[in-house]
Amino acid sequence: MMRLVLLLFALSAFLPATQSDAQSVDDIKRALTVPPSTTTPQPGVRGGLDSRGVTIIEPEQAKANPPSIDLHIPFDFNSDQLTPDAIVVLRRLGEALKDPPLANSRFRIAGHTDAKGAAAYNQKLSEHRAQAVRNYLVFQYDMDASRLEVIGFGFTQLADPAHPEDGVNRRVQIINLGVTNSQ
Repeated sequence: MMRLVLLLFALSAFLPATQSDAQSVDDIKRALTVPPSTTTPQPGVRGGLDSRGVTIIEPEQAKANPPSIDLHIPFDFNSDQLTPDAIVVLRRLGEALKDPPLANSRFRIAGHTDAKGAAAYNQKLSEHRAQAVRNYLVFQYDMDASRLEVIGFGFTQLADPAHPEDGVNRRVQIINLGVTNSQ
């Protein structure tokens, strides 16, 4: 089994990326970049915009809603093994997280499932899938494991609550937790 996983990782370097795949490296970088923090608006600033038309983002607002992106990282049914399609997405994520503006940030990798099956089973599966993503990034992109926090939510935070068994709910969310303490 380990040979198969290693073979898939090796082959992933030669897989072409297609237009129909998930977000691009640039899309991921944009979604995970923390906007520059600003101070409270000064006199002459109206409606959340400064005199140059720049949106004012309060530090508290940035903390309450950290930059994040939902990635569709395909797994086989009832499996935490990465598929070749998952590796294509993870290559983009790895490249984005190594980019200088993000290279010193910490990230939460949050696994989510659909609502098929028991809650306890889905909770463990979401944790294992998030861990598989973390392991790939650590081993393939030589990332410091301490930069990547793993958590699973099972089906407690559905992307589409109106359709709890839909595949759109099976996802991995990447959340920028801010700059590491080693900075």
